[in-house]
Amino acid sequence: MGSVVSPAAVGSADAVLAALGDAHARRMRAEEEIRLLLAYARRFVYPHPYTFGELAQAAGMSISGVRTAYGAQDVDKVAAATGLVPVPSEGEDR
Repeated sequence: MGSVVSPAAVGSADAVLAALGDAHARRMRAEEEIRLLLAYARRFVYPHPYTFGELAQAAGMSISGVRTAYGAQDVDKVAAATGLVPVPSEGEDR
């Protein structure tokens, strides 16, 4: 495959490329939303966070996918947005 075309470079000159760029942007926003929801569900819901199995089923992911889907930056974003303090979780202190 060739180089990646930025949405700004596509403009409205080509409807198909513009639609693909828009779809890509929506997918990126959806993936970020999923990461933030997973971070919230595992690090901010207490005394009992959602299980990896519950989250995997709801998100259409594997358990191992849920374990690695979010990182410290996602936990920080949730903390900033909610004002909550994340609860340390064994094996998740990233």
